[in-house]
Amino acid sequence: MRRVAVVVLVVFGVASLSVMGASRAAEQAKPAGTWALYVPSQIPWKPGPSSLAPGAKMAILDGDPSKEGFFTMRLLLPDGYRVAPHWHPKVERLTIISGTLNLGTGDRFDATATKPLPAGTYSSMPPKMTHFASTAGETVLQLSSIGPWQVIYVDPADDPRTKQR
Repeated sequence: MRRVAVVVLVVFGVASLSVMGASRAAEQAKPAGTWALYVPSQIPWKPGPSSLAPGAKMAILDGDPSKEGFFTMRLLLPDGYRVAPHWHPKVERLTIISGTLNLGTGDRFDATATKPLPAGTYSSMPPKMTHFASTAGETVLQLSSIGPWQVIYVDPADDPRTKQR
């Protein structure tokens, strides 16, 4: 009986070591994760993307909008900032952090046809939904999507990338 108990203990011990080893190997195969933590006063603001007119600032919080995969960025837009009618190939998810984003839909900028989105508002827009925006007060919005992120202007003449900066 003791012999059986010893064999059972050895088998369980070897099995436990095998499971632990497999688990450690799986952990080592994944890249080491890092904790992304941004308190408002420490947001790493940089000049906005070239797809937006000068004056915008951005901070990449997670992922890389230029590459395939999920990303999150924040945009800081000054009072009265305007974004001409455009669309994105993938879903765009916005959360208004502060200020007011006046958001409208359609192929023509019409300030009277916008809906004011105050701080705390969430919006999820499907791919290719044409929209435009302006701000009331300095506005911070958080944008999440799947990269690569693209801004396609309805009128190519509105694209800041075609203008001198």
